[in-house]
Amino acid sequence: MEAVIRAEHVSKKFRLYFDRPLTLKERIVRGGKGDYKEFYALKDVSFEIKKGSTVGLIGQNGSGKSTMLKIINRTMFPDAGKVTIDGKVASLIELGAGFHPELSGRENIYTKATIFGITKEEIEKRIPDIIRFSELEEFIDNPIRTYSSGMYARLAFAVAIHVDADILLVDEILGVGDLNFQAKCANKIYDMKKQGTTILVVTHDMGTIDRLCDYGIWLDHGEKLDEGEPRYIQNRYLQFMAGEQDTRKKLEEDAQIKPEEKADAADGDRIAPDQITHLGEHFGTGDMLITSVEVLDEKGVDKRSFQSGENVRIVVNYRTQADVEQLRVNIGLEIRSKSGVYVYGINTRRDGSEALSVKKMGTLEVLLEKLALTDGEYTIGIAFGDQEETISYDHYHELTNIKVFSGIAALGVVNLAHKFLLDGKEIERKEAW
Repeated sequence: MEAVIRAEHVSKKFRLYFDRPLTLKERIVRGGKGDYKEFYALKDVSFEIKKGSTVGLIGQNGSGKSTMLKIINRTMFPDAGKVTIDGKVASLIELGAGFHPELSGRENIYTKATIFGITKEEIEKRIPDIIRFSELEEFIDNPIRTYSSGMYARLAFAVAIHVDADILLVDEILGVGDLNFQAKCANKIYDMKKQGTTILVVTHDMGTIDRLCDYGIWLDHGEKLDEGEPRYIQNRYLQFMAGEQDTRKKLEEDAQIKPEEKADAADGDRIAPDQITHLGEHFGTGDMLITSVEVLDEKGVDKRSFQSGENVRIVVNYRTQADVEQLRVNIGLEIRSKSGVYVYGINTRRDGSEALSVKKMGTLEVLLEKLALTDGEYTIGIAFGDQEETISYDHYHELTNIKVFSGIAALGVVNLAHKFLLDGKEIERKEAW
């Protein structure tokens, strides 16, 4: 199948000014120049989009997605490389671009449709459908300067999807209007997909990528990091973003630890559980205190995102404030989904262990072998208590949280090993990404 959009080594850079001259005197003194640095919004990006395909362009803010769409739409031009387009393009990038505020909604429909190359006769035939879709019948002959931003966007959307475009460019505009209108917009785009329209959509909604797209392209800081099937790209992008969040979260957690907490964890004075605040809400007698937690992967890296099937090691440092000769301990683990579903709970007593002795200061390690969870966010709780499970020394329901990626479409929370056999023959399936 031939490519209808071909980007070849596209680069686009901008100037970021630090101190632009504003007054005439400043312009004369500085020669009209200000301090700036150049940065690449796009750098040597290449890809092809096949006719009739729906491609998702993903990446965090500032990755160059919208810049690429504007270059494809010819409202911006690259500094290097080129983009080749084969077909009529309709864009839902900057809704309302080209509208005149003093003209009525009806007059702006004629103007906008003409820009798309539609003849006056064709516009006459389509205008009832455009107005009906926009749901602006009552206001269509009013100047659009009187429109709300939602009305403005609905009219622009209605025009763009009624011009019989070969290629549709969509940039984060499926939030137009109320919920009913959003659903109508999404259904219209699905219809265009079924009719063979080539669609390039920019979105942060991974559900849209999964449901709508046949292919994904991932940009980051102006460069193409990867491309491929939607589930593969989605999984890689989410893992990357989770890693970014891990780094930020760890820095924030470290910043939240008060100096007195660090000192308290090291000195010999007894402290109350509510003095340990940087790990979140907890309760107990204070005979033991959890002072820190790490969640490590197989390489010993502290992180909060894992692939289903990985080995995960939870490392908890504790401090004992009671007599270690007298204290006997039962250790508990609990895992819950983000929605609060109790996924798993166990303790050393239920494992058949005797009450445990502890040190004045020590470390607990919990190894979760071949993590059998599906995609989602989970909280991990740790508890130190007595053997009878009646007293908590220190108990966190949410000591830390993790994200799990499986790359499969299973529902629920547990990723069970399974096979399907039809008429005695095992059905082949793809491995998780």
